[in-house]
Amino acid sequence: MCINRIPPATVGYCVYDQRFTLYESKAGRMMVLIRELSLQDAGVYRIGVGNVFREMNLKILSSSCCVKSERVTGHLNGNVVIRCDYPEEHEEKWKYLFKLNDHRVERVIFCESFDEYQKKRFYIVDNTHSKMFTIHISTVTGEDGGVYYCGVGPRKYSFNSITTIKTVYLNVTEKVASVRISGLLGGRIMVECKHPEENHKSKFICKESQKECSEKTYSRKQYQWEKTGGFTVFDDTSRGSLMVFLINVTEGIYRCGVDVSEFYEKYTEVTVEVTEDPCCGKTISQVGRIGETLKIVCQNPLTFRSNPKYFCKEEDDHICQDISSLRPAGKYSLSILNRTGLFIVSVFNLTLSDAGVYWCGVETSKGDLRYTSLTTKVQISIKFDALIGYEDSVIQIRCPYASNFKQHSKHFCKENEEKKCFTQQKNLQPSTQRFSLSNNITAGVFTVTIRGLTAEDAGKYWCAVKTGDVLMKYLSNELKIIMKQELRVIGREALNVSISCISSRTIDSEKKNNGKFFCMGKHPSSCDQDEVKVSSERNRRGRFSLSDDASSGIFTVSITDLREEDSGTYWCGEESSASAIYTKVHLLVTKDFPGFSAIIFITGSVSVVLLLIGGLILIFCKTRCTKTQGPSSTNRTVPVNNEEVLSANHDYEEINPTTHRSRRNASSPNNRSDTENTEACIYSTVQLPKEEGLTYATVSFQKNPDSPSDGSVTVIKDDSSTEYAMIKHHSRRK
Repeated sequence: MCINRIPPATVGYCVYDQRFTLYESKAGRMMVLIRELSLQDAGVYRIGVGNVFREMNLKILSSSCCVKSERVTGHLNGNVVIRCDYPEEHEEKWKYLFKLNDHRVERVIFCESFDEYQKKRFYIVDNTHSKMFTIHISTVTGEDGGVYYCGVGPRKYSFNSITTIKTVYLNVTEKVASVRISGLLGGRIMVECKHPEENHKSKFICKESQKECSEKTYSRKQYQWEKTGGFTVFDDTSRGSLMVFLINVTEGIYRCGVDVSEFYEKYTEVTVEVTEDPCCGKTISQVGRIGETLKIVCQNPLTFRSNPKYFCKEEDDHICQDISSLRPAGKYSLSILNRTGLFIVSVFNLTLSDAGVYWCGVETSKGDLRYTSLTTKVQISIKFDALIGYEDSVIQIRCPYASNFKQHSKHFCKENEEKKCFTQQKNLQPSTQRFSLSNNITAGVFTVTIRGLTAEDAGKYWCAVKTGDVLMKYLSNELKIIMKQELRVIGREALNVSISCISSRTIDSEKKNNGKFFCMGKHPSSCDQDEVKVSSERNRRGRFSLSDDASSGIFTVSITDLREEDSGTYWCGEESSASAIYTKVHLLVTKDFPGFSAIIFITGSVSVVLLLIGGLILIFCKTRCTKTQGPSSTNRTVPVNNEEVLSANHDYEEINPTTHRSRRNASSPNNRSDTENTEACIYSTVQLPKEEGLTYATVSFQKNPDSPSDGSVTVIKDDSSTEYAMIKHHSRRK
């Protein structure tokens, strides 16, 4: 019983059923082709016409000799060689070369054992010593590409089988042009290859390795950029061109081509050279505010001075769109500075959507190939007004984003600390949870909350989105920190004062050289204007000077010849991560302040002012008690010993909640005559109940060299309570 593998065929036609093909050859022979033989294909087959048939017993042998395949490349109009080796048992058989054509095979050329034969452009020779026969094809054409089979068989095969021992895939390539293009180290190249006569065929790009292209990258979509196989390509079918974006430019030979058929390709050979130039290959950061006009200066190598200029914006897949195609119209302008190689791009009426990555470049045309060398990367960011945060408080930073970034992952990064960027899933400091991020897709804004602000939090921060594998920082936020601790300084007119500003940050090798400054104004923003009195860069300015002791973390500001108009609010400032930390300073210059040139104290709370006022009165009284008045009307000052004054003219008493009288109230008239020309001061002290939660730093009073008093007042910091000193100045005894 015979099972039909292939239905009956009409003469001259080919019937194909999976691996089996039945057809009539050009020589009028009935042919059956069985491909990809397996052991299950063994058996008896009938081949015939109508009721006339012959039987054939097919045996399948397992051998590694005859399952080889090879790819051979031939260049148009060149020569190609196909080599077919065979096992010893086939030495006496005839040698054949067949070509597969639409599921059928046609005999191309054959020869007897140890013989040779030439047929037009094909030449075959059998070498039985090396067990190999060779086919030479001269003046290769595009039609020569295809699948060939090396076979062995009997001399005549009126009814017999030919065994294929090797499959050869012949690819024919046609190099239509060869060009050299130049790119800059760190830059990018966009190449446009034109094949207008083959506009609907599959286009590809590949990089040669040992003069072959083993892996081609094809454009799978029309009129759309796509990233595939390490390249980004755009198939412009209407123009018959393929645009290729080389992101990581490396030297080498590339092929930009089109498949005319499965085994015939046309290509342009592109040799890429990478050079260095000090002008380019770097990143320029530009920051502007919403509504402003931003000007960008682009520089190119001198060799490209006369080339057309190019400026584009990078999109999600690193594609750079020419600004002429961007909307709205009139958003950009480009002007060229003659003979300099420079050109200026202006971006008008900045908006949040203008933030992103741009490239400066130049265009070059060579035949049917045009390329753009992108030389300088430009990062445009939008800057908001600086934010002010207070130590130990909470601040929220809003990051609005354009609608095309809604589905991108959101990131928040500190300048120069990109490794610490965080998202909703990964906080910057997970151990403390001080940082958190929430995203409102509907409103197009994500918000970052920072709790328990410290001096270390001062700096520049970036709102960023992830585009592909690149983090795009589009919005700049500067965070300034104002410390809780304040300095209060009281100085005497015409004298000098020195103010010690303590660094608010941990001192290390990187922060020792942070810039210091001292400015005047009610708000820290005055330090960004013309109110800086003195700084590290300009450490002397008129009556102001600054000295910095980096090792101790203290810088000192000195003011000479104090004047009443010097009174006001000042700021000790320290640069920190592209931002600043501020400590508030209150300076009061007074005309009548005997005994001291200046008093400096530190406070962390308004309540401590009461203590300090009491201290001032104490010093005032003490200095008054050292003075004596004589009977003369000239108010001559008489030197008085401090100890004598204290023992003779000063009384102390403890004050209780009830009224007390001084122990000297019963003094005799004689005693009164001894003291009528001497100021008598009575000091009283009171111990108030301790109050939790108030802490004060040390307060020290600078002594005026002209004063005879050696007095000083120190308030010691206590974490649990505060002692108050209350001073009451009694009237002078008559």
